[in-house]
Amino acid sequence: MAAGTPIPPLTNSQKIFLQRLLVRHVVTDEEARELYAAIEEAFADVEVPEYDDAEDGDDGDGEDGSGTGGVDQGYLGRDLDHCLGLINRSLVPAFGLEVCTVTLPPPYRDGDDDEDEGLGSREEGSEGTPGSRTTKGGRKAAAKQRLVKYHAVANRSSDGPARSHAFPPSRGGGPHEMAYYRLVLERLVERGAENLERAENTENRRGSGVGAAAASVGCPGALSRMELINLRVELEGAHKDKLSVAQTERALDVLEQEGWLARAAPPPEDDDGDDGDDDDEEEGGRAKRKRKKGRASSGGGSRRKSLRGTFYGVGPRSFVELGEFLQKAGLPAERMPQSILHRA
Repeated sequence: MAAGTPIPPLTNSQKIFLQRLLVRHVVTDEEARELYAAIEEAFADVEVPEYDDAEDGDDGDGEDGSGTGGVDQGYLGRDLDHCLGLINRSLVPAFGLEVCTVTLPPPYRDGDDDEDEGLGSREEGSEGTPGSRTTKGGRKAAAKQRLVKYHAVANRSSDGPARSHAFPPSRGGGPHEMAYYRLVLERLVERGAENLERAENTENRRGSGVGAAAASVGCPGALSRMELINLRVELEGAHKDKLSVAQTERALDVLEQEGWLARAAPPPEDDDGDDGDDDDEEEGGRAKRKRKKGRASSGGGSRRKSLRGTFYGVGPRSFVELGEFLQKAGLPAERMPQSILHRA
């Protein structure tokens, strides 16, 4: 937008949509459409001028300076995409912020925790699909995996102010938490690289060629909450021994709540998760044992999961704002999610 060009004001309904998005930090496309529909319904009875006047927004300055004359305050846009474009038309020049969208695998949901807070509901068809499987990083992988759109308000650059947005002063963060967050991302990317190499080696042994894990997007690395808490002892220099366990746990909670980290499925228990008794059993006994484990995975999986703890991976907001940092940490460029721009 040229210098001196007035910034078009948002309507009341667009302001409400933006406020809800800022409060929730990251929403799936399904959640965004539900919010759009709810606000649209709430403003359904507002008397409006002609459509062209509402879209132009040029009549909204008003003779009295109120900024509301002749403007349809219930106007969101023609649809969700147009709404996001209209918000960006004001948000970018005014604050250097932008509603951004990335496409990633569906959010992880444990079978018994569907009502837990998270980044969205389970995507239809993301489980039980022929040819799909869970990678060692915990996300569902499939050659033609359905991806989910995530929307978030982001700083347009990956500079210091953008990164510091993870821990605004009101949330009690500081330089030590920021150093910890960078270390967490680096370790998750390293674990993801290990998982990809392991998956590739396994598929090469099976002669199946490039598998679903390699064809997917995002970072397949996942670490348990305990592993992430213990990372604080690896901080060096001015950050060494500056974070207590309680401070680290609070930092993790902020990172999850704001979408920088996301829940991930526990890595599958294979070599190190099997009991030693299997070696002494006969073939039939082993087959029987495996069948029992299969049944237990549907009935007692949550108990085993609780014993192993909660696992986390790189969240959608990290991909939105810190893609350059993730690639510098070692995430292959081909695994970066597709970004979608919104312009009105």
